[in-house]
Amino acid sequence: MKKTSLARLLALLLVVITVVSSLAACGGKKNPAGAQSENGEWFITNHNEENPNIEGQDYDGYEFTFICQPYLDGTGAYSVNYLVSDGETGNHILDAVYRRNSDLTRKYNVTFNQMKVKDLITTVRSQVMGGSTEFDAIIGTAKDLATLARENLLLDLNSVDRFDMTKSYWDGNAANDLKIGNKLYFTNCDLNVQELAFVVYFNKQLIKDKELKSPYEYMEEGQWTIDNWSNLVQSISDDVNGDGSMTETDRYGTIYEFHNGRMFLYGSGVRATTNDATGKPVVTLFETNKAVNVIEKCKDVFASSSSWCINDMSGESHGYPDKWDYMRSLFCQDLYLFHYEGTNIIHQFADMESEFGIVPFPKYDENQEKYTSMYPLYCAMFAMPNTLEGEELERAANIIEDMNYLSSLDLKGCWYDKLLKRRYTQDTESEANLELIKNGRVYDVGLYYDFGGLRLKLIDLDVRSQSLNTNYKRIQKAIEADIKSTYSKFDLS
Repeated sequence: MKKTSLARLLALLLVVITVVSSLAACGGKKNPAGAQSENGEWFITNHNEENPNIEGQDYDGYEFTFICQPYLDGTGAYSVNYLVSDGETGNHILDAVYRRNSDLTRKYNVTFNQMKVKDLITTVRSQVMGGSTEFDAIIGTAKDLATLARENLLLDLNSVDRFDMTKSYWDGNAANDLKIGNKLYFTNCDLNVQELAFVVYFNKQLIKDKELKSPYEYMEEGQWTIDNWSNLVQSISDDVNGDGSMTETDRYGTIYEFHNGRMFLYGSGVRATTNDATGKPVVTLFETNKAVNVIEKCKDVFASSSSWCINDMSGESHGYPDKWDYMRSLFCQDLYLFHYEGTNIIHQFADMESEFGIVPFPKYDENQEKYTSMYPLYCAMFAMPNTLEGEELERAANIIEDMNYLSSLDLKGCWYDKLLKRRYTQDTESEANLELIKNGRVYDVGLYYDFGGLRLKLIDLDVRSQSLNTNYKRIQKAIEADIKSTYSKFDLS
């Protein structure tokens, strides 16, 4: 194997310093490294240059409440919502939540509650329009929060003096990408720990068996590009049972969903929309020929005999909750080299006997500056209702800022540890890549607001049979009209 490059060593060292040092609690000890004992004042040491240094307050036992959707409740919500915990039970992530919330309880004399609703939009809409809410903060899918923002029901987070968006526990990419005008109605942050971004999973055993070059090696050499991904995929197409017919239980270079082409668009640095100098979204999909080229490259791969599309299957799940879980079980059986998904499903690979790795989506070419991965439409972000003001807003802002900070010290590290913890192996390359992927997350208001059907009718196209240019011409006027109408409705004064 090639020697690890200096850049990779530095990246890994950064992760070790910022993440692994906070994992003592996740390795079986009661409290995180540097924390005082249970009988001391704090669980988590909070002496750090990122510390917002907010003065403690007595909020008289106030119950701070998050509203959110239950995990996999049929609404498309993929959020696990690690927000409240009743105590330390051995579940490392929930234990970290307990430690964090206990420190906040000590500092502010508050308790925490999670209000789970099946219809987030309707509940938030009715309460905000009624003038008061039973909740202080919202954890909802990007899609739902865009709907609520469009209706002017959310607070402009940039107007909250307490929030310091320059701190690392606020996602700087989200704070920049998700603005409308100079307003930020929803964003991402470290208290929202359950998802990183879409990633590329690959089977190390198939790389070894087929004597192929590993994506890790391509990354070390600065050559993890869409062309090299394509070459790897098209190196594998085996009729495993020898019946002369290729089905899902044969061996392929990739398993995918028909709309996965958009993940490669964003990985290649393409954006559907970008905000202009005034903060107004502008369609930038066709600024260069890159988008069309990426879709054509994906078409060559996905239409080949080396690929299997999950959407082409019937609803048969073979005893699994759904056909997607079934297909992931085949990835675990060494039948597919690549799979594309968020980190919320990684637990399904925990008992996989063969080793697997995690890499970001490939670059367009070697000249691309950095790796970028899109944040899933159905995963959660953070927002607040616009009913908060005065002392209520000050209280909520103090708690949220400190919760974000403490999450970055302990909870985030425990989440990373869970992502990497497997029955058979601990993959150090993936450890470094997780931070790389997190720092390269891409957010696109065009995707979340779905201007004029931009996502449903254009970005989510089936690359095997549809044309990006043709689809755009059909809805171009509708996209432009919706952007203009939506932008004009926001209070951007």
